[in-house]
Amino acid sequence: MAASDLPTHARVVIVGGGIAGVSIAYHLTKLGWRDVVLLERSRLCSGTTWHAAGLVMQLRASHTLTRLCRYGAKLYGELERETGQATGFKRCGSLPIARTPERFHEIKRMASIGHAFDVELDVLTPADVGRHHPLVDTSKVVGGLFIPGDGQTNPVDTTMALAKGARAGGARIAEGISVTGIATRHGTVVGVKTDHGDVACEVVVNCGGIWAREIGRLAGVNVPLYASEHMYVTTTAMENVHPGLPVIRDTDGYVYIKEDAGKLLVGAFEPYGKPLPLADLPRDFSFGELPPDWDHFALPMQKAIELVPSLEAAPIRHFMNGPESFTPDNQFIVGEAPELRNFYVAAGFNSQGILAGAGIGLAMAEWIVEGHPTMDLSAIDIARFHPFQGNERYLQHRIRESLGLLYAMHWPYRQMESARPARQTPLHSRVAARGACFGETAGWERANWYADDGAEPRYDYSYDKPTWFADVAREHRAARENVALFDLSSFAKFRLDGPDAERELNRICCNDVAVEPGRCVYTGLLNERGGYEADLTVTRLDRDAYLIVTAAASQSRDFRWIRRNLSANARATLTDVTGSYATLAVMGPNSRALLQPLVDVDLDNASFPFSTAREIEIGYARALAMRVSYVGELGWELHVPSECAGPVFDLLVGAGRDRGLALAGYHALDTLRSEKGYRHWGHDITPVDTPLDAALSFTVAFGKPCDFIGRAPLERQRAVGTAQRLVFFKMDDPARMLFHDEPIVRDGAIVGRITSGAFGHTLGASVGMGYVACPPQRRIAQYIDSGRFEIEIACERFAARASIKPFYDPTSARMRV
Repeated sequence: MAASDLPTHARVVIVGGGIAGVSIAYHLTKLGWRDVVLLERSRLCSGTTWHAAGLVMQLRASHTLTRLCRYGAKLYGELERETGQATGFKRCGSLPIARTPERFHEIKRMASIGHAFDVELDVLTPADVGRHHPLVDTSKVVGGLFIPGDGQTNPVDTTMALAKGARAGGARIAEGISVTGIATRHGTVVGVKTDHGDVACEVVVNCGGIWAREIGRLAGVNVPLYASEHMYVTTTAMENVHPGLPVIRDTDGYVYIKEDAGKLLVGAFEPYGKPLPLADLPRDFSFGELPPDWDHFALPMQKAIELVPSLEAAPIRHFMNGPESFTPDNQFIVGEAPELRNFYVAAGFNSQGILAGAGIGLAMAEWIVEGHPTMDLSAIDIARFHPFQGNERYLQHRIRESLGLLYAMHWPYRQMESARPARQTPLHSRVAARGACFGETAGWERANWYADDGAEPRYDYSYDKPTWFADVAREHRAARENVALFDLSSFAKFRLDGPDAERELNRICCNDVAVEPGRCVYTGLLNERGGYEADLTVTRLDRDAYLIVTAAASQSRDFRWIRRNLSANARATLTDVTGSYATLAVMGPNSRALLQPLVDVDLDNASFPFSTAREIEIGYARALAMRVSYVGELGWELHVPSECAGPVFDLLVGAGRDRGLALAGYHALDTLRSEKGYRHWGHDITPVDTPLDAALSFTVAFGKPCDFIGRAPLERQRAVGTAQRLVFFKMDDPARMLFHDEPIVRDGAIVGRITSGAFGHTLGASVGMGYVACPPQRRIAQYIDSGRFEIEIACERFAARASIKPFYDPTSARMRV
């Protein structure tokens, strides 16, 4: 379509003509939407797609990404037959290799994810690796995988095939048109402004690649990504290099190596990247290259030569250096912007746009057409980001690390090292002085564990038991057997005030929050399909006032969800008060004995029962004390004005000195909640899981007189039964560690995956949760009891006990004493 033919109206306008934008256009037409316009400021593929390496891999480090990338291997194999446009796609297979036992374990864990998707693969010895790729020096290799369904494709030709398919379906593609503005009305996108005129529309999709952050700013939408240089070299023709060679992924060596028309292409994801300010690029940057940087490329090239020695004598034909976009957490950015209705983003692919482009195109098209995601995309949903993450200095510092994370070890509990600190709790200096080892979540510096006896609070990482395992065990036991103090100040806290607060919250929450002041209610916020958008606690403070407490990582997401779902004329005001209050959690069977002399109210069961909240005096402060627990023991959360938090902390620590009080961190919180079977949003409960699936039907007030979001599908599900059920698992062998995404096996067949796991220090073994698929008409208890269960860890299967109830205190009696 010529620029002069630009329409004045379209149903959907896609901004950006890389593979993501074109794939979304293609899939929208497949779903029956014809009035689709794609605008590209230069020519298709001219930004970053054209210089992509074109790798097509099915296995990734998570269940969600593997599902997306597996679809690409299927679609790219069919495109040429459908469209008549050559794509250059070939299934030469891929060869992830490991130089260390730890990496081999990680690769085999990834293979286990592949087993859950029926991906054909073989686990290889070093000799097997050599047979698949004779150029590899197998003395450098511990093991690897061969995945025959993987391969490579030509990025430009594949994008053009998708474009041809999109046009055949009715989409219009206009090149040479720049978007200069986004038109909005009452919080909803209504069109785009371009240098060739305005286009009114119902939906806008930002697929701007490295420019997506700037396009987002035109709409007031935060898109936290930043450009970085990405480098590869191509040799001249080499002996024994032929089209059948599989693609090597040597993540220990920071390189991938693929055959390219009789040559070898060596690409790098070096440990630390080179951030690229967009101001350094010309405004008309198109099909552009950056200057070679041999010094920066030296380490990965050295590693490539170690693995494939013939590279040392091979002349370099071309040094390619082009920009790619990376995100603060090394995850994609997709979904509807929480700031603006009908404005979608698909960007920040961390140099994985080709292998994920097909799956992202399908997922985004379904989201746009259905009005909601059709699979769990919460880990890559744009709603996860916080305002500070759009800060340019933060992004520039973080993205240097993000590039390297693509090939770094995906250790359990791995912490980001750059762009810190961004946020600190009021108690940061106090817990630091007492040996806290800090991790980072949503920018918050949080005490994850405390080093004992003056040891250095420093992370090491392992798929086995790390050196700080004993420290977490000590904190865990203190909460179970005595008393522990947690700084949970990063918990997000909102107030909803106004005459309509009860009515509005009762419509948004699935549980009944029309309770007396001083009552705490555990509830979910559900979507229109009955799936979880949030998992939180609502406390009624007064007739017209509520306090909402949720996880730190969900602060922006949950606040915007509640605000978006308030009625337009509601007499209720939502305020984020997170920074106004510190949260100290005193947990354990002796928590009452510690607290009682320090406060002005009776803490006995009759005066202060479970799930109640009261304003108290403690030291010189007034605080809101809530008798709730995320560890499964007697305890209180104390919400203290931030300016008073330090003295209250000192008071508690001083009073606990003779009572064996232990300071405890978030890792202990995780082990405690895992033993107790408490769910974690984003892992155990997601937008595609319902309270009935998750065995949380007690949080759904079917009997309350008002309607609530998600009620109808839950009532239908209650009538017919669930097709999956959350089940609890305990490993028979205490040496086997669970984390997440391990396949669940029943009688030899994979029936689900572990959604989260941790070592249960009270139970003496790893415990986990996961959904098990089962026929709705079957009784779940009978189904579980009649099966033999195993958990697959790194391609080996280990016996596990399954239960429909948590293994620790299944009746929750200990919290209510």
